[in-house]
Amino acid sequence: MLRTTYLKLSASALLVLVANGFSLSSKTLVARKRMELHAVEARRSFVRKSIHAITLFGASQILAPASAVMTSDQDVFKTGKSLSIDEAKTRFKEGRKSLKYLLDNYDKVVEGGGDNVRRYLGTVGTTSGLWGIGKVMRTLQNEADDIIDYTETMQEVEASIRGADSAAYMAIFVTTSSSGTPPEKYFGDAKIEANRALKAMDDLAGQLKLE
Repeated sequence: MLRTTYLKLSASALLVLVANGFSLSSKTLVARKRMELHAVEARRSFVRKSIHAITLFGASQILAPASAVMTSDQDVFKTGKSLSIDEAKTRFKEGRKSLKYLLDNYDKVVEGGGDNVRRYLGTVGTTSGLWGIGKVMRTLQNEADDIIDYTETMQEVEASIRGADSAAYMAIFVTTSSSGTPPEKYFGDAKIEANRALKAMDDLAGQLKLE
C-alpha cells in the first residue's frame, strides 16, 4: 500500500521530501503531501472550468439573436438613468407590439415551452418590449388626463402580466411533477391573462393618445 502511495507522488515531490530530511517511511508525511498536491490540482481544475464557463457565457452574449419584436435600446433601464417621455412612449409601443406578437403567434410560441412565453412577457430575459414596462407606464402617468383611471389600468396591466407569467411557469413545473394537470391548462390561463394585459394596454394607449 505504501509503495503504491509513493508511486502516486511525482518525482519532484519525492525529491522535496528527501531534501527536507523527511523519511520516506513516514506514512503521515506522504499522506500530507498527497493532500497538498490534491488541493493544488483542485484549484487548477476550478480555474480552468471558470475560464471555460466565462468564455462560453461571453460567446452566448455575442451570438444570442435578438428578438424580432424588440428594437429599442435597453440602456434606458440602467440603474439611475432617467427615462424621457419620448423614450417611454416608444417603449410602450414596443411593449404592445411584443404582447400582440405573443397572442397572434401563441401556438407557435408555446411550442418553445413556458419560458418562451415568459420571454415575450418580459419576465425572462431582456429582449421583449415588455421588459421594464412598469417603469415605462409610471413615467407616462402625468401624460394622462385622468391619473386615477390611468393608475388603476396600469396596475391591471402589471397584475395580468404577473398572472400570465405565473401560469406559464406552472406549465413548466407540471411537466416534471405528478400533479396530473396538463401544461395546456396553464398555457390557456396564461393566454387569458395576456389578453387582459393587452386590453388594458390598449386602454392606456387611448388615454395617452398613442393610437
